[in-house]
Amino acid sequence: MLYAENGCASCHGPAGRGDGPVGQTLDPRPRDFQDVAAFKRGFDVEAIARTLATGILVPAAPARGATGAPSHHQQGMPKFDHLSEVERQSLALYVISLHDPARQGARQP
Repeated sequence: MLYAENGCASCHGPAGRGDGPVGQTLDPRPRDFQDVAAFKRGFDVEAIARTLATGILVPAAPARGATGAPSHHQQGMPKFDHLSEVERQSLALYVISLHDPARQGARQP
């Protein structure tokens, strides 16, 4: 329910493969939750909940901001600091449940 209500599927897709309709327009593409090796900040409840709380800033390509000045960062993933810690941990558990251990290159959590 939290995954749907907070728009996670719009970027990450209904099965968490990073193939949501908005996600297909983003660079870099959203995380594929089925591939544990793709998680740079850790694949445990605490690490995922922390990422939800803080979001992810990624270096921008040579893009320009609204003023025409070079942009220093672009939002890779918005922060979900409006959610309680329990809600972020619940979302983290759901993300972990989407892991596909048969996926090539995936590590066990």
